[in-house]
Amino acid sequence: MTLDADGLAAGLRELARSPAPPMRLDVPAVRAAGRRRRRAVRVAGGVLACGVLFGGVAVVNGGDDVTVAVASLSQGRDPLLAHAAFGWLPDSVIGVSHTVGAHGDQVMARAGGEWGMRLWLRMYEADDDPPLEDGRTALPAPPVNGRRAYWITEDPRDPLNGGDAFLRWRVPDGRWAELHGYYMEEADQGAVLLRVAADVTIGTRPVPLPLRIEGLPAGLDVTEVHFWRPGFTDDETWELAMFYAGPDGASVTIQVSPLTMPGGRCRAAAGLTVCVDAKGVDPDGLLRRITLLGADERRWTTEVVIE
Repeated sequence: MTLDADGLAAGLRELARSPAPPMRLDVPAVRAAGRRRRRAVRVAGGVLACGVLFGGVAVVNGGDDVTVAVASLSQGRDPLLAHAAFGWLPDSVIGVSHTVGAHGDQVMARAGGEWGMRLWLRMYEADDDPPLEDGRTALPAPPVNGRRAYWITEDPRDPLNGGDAFLRWRVPDGRWAELHGYYMEEADQGAVLLRVAADVTIGTRPVPLPLRIEGLPAGLDVTEVHFWRPGFTDDETWELAMFYAGPDGASVTIQVSPLTMPGGRCRAAAGLTVCVDAKGVDPDGLLRRITLLGADERRWTTEVVIE
């Protein structure tokens, strides 16, 4: 498998534009983007309404292909919202990541290892048929929950596209969901993707996070959230980074992980470490307002920011 120049350049541009600490680059994901050879223009930001930032618009082939957000930001109690969620997943999957920011939005499940399976969710508006990229063919797939579905492939003789598979299906509200799976080791990849798709749920829900903040400094708005599960150093840990911006150039980055993180203002409790990097805000005062909830996900909360 070869990463084409467009895919690599896009990944490097995203890395260069990211605020400190830099956005982690999922190399297999960039390779996958290169394989798809997308000629896409991402529209950063979105429409701020009712405290929610709706982003995630992609324009392909001169404006033919419009997606809707699978995750977004909120200025409310939980800064991270998911609009599509996995249900059943193969046993090899060890975590589901949610990221939202200037680089776009994503919900991705993956198995362990650099070459572990990736499963990406996308959403499309309720058009009759979202357009296909140049060189792609739609092939009928078994219905998903009784609704129309189809495979998207470069080879009409191979619905699963050589293991770089795309399944698109209608969801109850008339929109379309798309599942992109690759690096799959399952014997019957098509059956696995269909079962995953059948258990995907559509609807807005806050994502539980492993901390509580007793009041943010006035004027700060969340601009990005990266919740990588697992993280990038090994398959046993995860990494959360929340980025805030305020008036007069104020900025705050809050990082939480089971790892010990070097540098910055940090504090360890309940088996986790939290670090605060701030400009124009007292980092030590903010650090004292943060309560860590431990590594047990059952204790995580959607009531993250308490006024």
